[in-house]
Amino acid sequence: MSSRDGNETDVTATDDAATTAGERAPGSLPAGRLPRRVLIANRGEIAVRIARTCRSMGIGVVAVHSDADADAWHVRAADQAVHLPGTAPADTYLRSDLLLDAAVRTGADALHPGFGFLAEHAGFAQAVIDAGLIWVGPSPASIAAMGDKLEAKRRVTAAGVPLLPGVTPPPDADDATLRSLAAEVGFPLIVKAAAGGGGKGMRVVEDADALPGALAAARREAAGAFGDDRVFLERFVARPRHVEVQVFGDDHGGLVHLFERECSIQRRHQKVVEETPSPGLDAAVRDALHGAALDAVRPLGYQGAGTVEFVADEALLARRRSGEDIDPRRTFAFLEVNTRLQVEHPVTEEVVRIRDAATGSLDRLDLVRLQLLVAGGAPLPFAQPDIVRTGHAIEVRLYAEDPTTGYLPATGRLHAFAPSTGDGIRWDCGVRAGDEVTPYYDPMLAKAIAWAPTRSEAAARLSGALDTTALLGVTTNHQLLVDVLRDPAFLAGDTTTGFLAERFPDGVARPDPDRGDPAPDALDVAAALAAIHAAYRHLAARPVLGSLPLGFVNAASFTVQFAYDPLGAEAGAEAAAEPGGAVPQRTVRLTAERDGRVAVQVLTGVPAGFVDAPGEVVAGWTATLYAVTEDHLDVALDGHRRAVAVSRAPGGLVQLAGPDGRSTLVELPRFPVATAQAAAGATLAPMPGAVVSVAVTVGDTVAAGAVLVTVEAMKMEHRITAPVAGTVGEVRVGVGQQVLAGEVLVVVDDPDASTT
Repeated sequence: MSSRDGNETDVTATDDAATTAGERAPGSLPAGRLPRRVLIANRGEIAVRIARTCRSMGIGVVAVHSDADADAWHVRAADQAVHLPGTAPADTYLRSDLLLDAAVRTGADALHPGFGFLAEHAGFAQAVIDAGLIWVGPSPASIAAMGDKLEAKRRVTAAGVPLLPGVTPPPDADDATLRSLAAEVGFPLIVKAAAGGGGKGMRVVEDADALPGALAAARREAAGAFGDDRVFLERFVARPRHVEVQVFGDDHGGLVHLFERECSIQRRHQKVVEETPSPGLDAAVRDALHGAALDAVRPLGYQGAGTVEFVADEALLARRRSGEDIDPRRTFAFLEVNTRLQVEHPVTEEVVRIRDAATGSLDRLDLVRLQLLVAGGAPLPFAQPDIVRTGHAIEVRLYAEDPTTGYLPATGRLHAFAPSTGDGIRWDCGVRAGDEVTPYYDPMLAKAIAWAPTRSEAAARLSGALDTTALLGVTTNHQLLVDVLRDPAFLAGDTTTGFLAERFPDGVARPDPDRGDPAPDALDVAAALAAIHAAYRHLAARPVLGSLPLGFVNAASFTVQFAYDPLGAEAGAEAAAEPGGAVPQRTVRLTAERDGRVAVQVLTGVPAGFVDAPGEVVAGWTATLYAVTEDHLDVALDGHRRAVAVSRAPGGLVQLAGPDGRSTLVELPRFPVATAQAAAGATLAPMPGAVVSVAVTVGDTVAAGAVLVTVEAMKMEHRITAPVAGTVGEVRVGVGQQVLAGEVLVVVDDPDASTT
């Protein structure tokens, strides 16, 4: 067959079981013996997660790393690591020769591919075995049989598993032939790559006229991604659910399912939210689905972890839920088998318990541990009747990407990352605070998982944990995940593959009181808390006289002032509600009172650095401080006490995470420019950022409020306008230039200003 990197392999799929029950493949261990040292041929959170289980079992861990990952978390999680020169995946993590050499050099006797490209590469699996190492995964024959979608469909058809109508057009088919084949399938249909995955080589076609172009595009994409341009046509189901079943087998004939997961909430055909049980299936459909999954892999003599994926017709499921008598097996159809551990495997681990036959106790499941046991030749330590599912689990994938720009990946330094914990909360992370997020690899940073007795409780736990997690320095889908988990449609179980396009078409939530959006004064509270933390943090850091009151001088206490520009989802929501879309800067004034409390005022319209300048008071409280540290604040505003985590980063960035959710602000310099520069007509950068456009040149006549410069900060554009009408006297910046908060951008000469 042709492997995904274009190289030929000698792996041949057969109709017989890949391994006779009890018979060990070349390079495997005697039954029941564990590997001594495992090389993890992957990076990121899955490598960290595998290393954790290996350590718990007393198995040594070897990591590999590229130039960009020299100090990555997965490297620190291992006992030893081998450098793979370069940064591109093709030169490092996908170089099978380098990986095998690393295993030999470090004395590893087993290799775990994690998930991804090499985990489903039959040629690589065979090369690992031929090198005398243990391959922690299904047999090369199983991978080959299921990695080719056309071969997989042939096999599951023979096993009686439901399929969607579909055909495979010949490469040289003319338009008339294509139209005829498409008519057999019916419109709308989808073009899919035979050797593909991850959404590549896929095109939805609404009518016959669009078919030739879609086929050509899908073939080009498939050839580029997989080295194989074969495609096929399949009936397209509108608004389906994407459901899958976790299966596990051993070399002794043991085969079980570990229930289903729903993974319908996706962007670009890639999963974002996963959960189990599926909220859309009734008991009969669920049982039929589990049985079909086992039927699909049983003829292979399947060994190791695998996932059988299905598309479920939500329209038919809804009719069944309303009481209509529809055959359960009509409601779903086979998609593919992923012959590896899935990204979403933690939700299965969180709900599945194994009943101990002797004691009756329910033990937790670790799928990586099970992989290592089975790879060592051991039989599955339980049978289907021993498997129990309890409660509900939901997982979300935290990506370094911007949902508002079509989910484009983001890069940068992760200045703050403090995952919030609590009952039923689990994090599988691949990064820590201080790590650099590079453009070379998949942008997934971590997975957050919540378990609870019910689905609604799991969603609440997970959204709460996300909302109180500090995350600063890289644009992520963090807020989108919180909004999804609180969305009324999600909570009602209305989750299909069209969910994000229908509910969040622009990548952000629209204000919805039913979802628990921030209160109107959330920004005022955040600015007040940030100012209190900054003031008392500075006070506590004094080398002498640190016990003096805030703002103390010999005569009396004076007002301490801080200014902030809001960023993030909260600012975006407010901007959308205001004419012009501009979010006003918040100025916070703190004045110590004789009883030790602090008077707090929040104002708008005050120039930064001018303590006595007038402004509009928009909020005010009396604050009582209980505790303050570098990253924590415990304070009451008019008796309403809050404990919040505080994170700070270069450029004045500050983030608060607490009971009000997360707010991200930019603390402006207290004295942003020299007095001479702060004269009327000088426009200042409100925060650190990059100049994306300059609308004026020296000599231009502008009206008050005219746009002069646009600065981008934290993926948001901020328009800088003329403070007065006049003539542009200076333009101090250009497109692409990085600017600091308070830096002068443009000076507008006011003809009415005094020149004396």
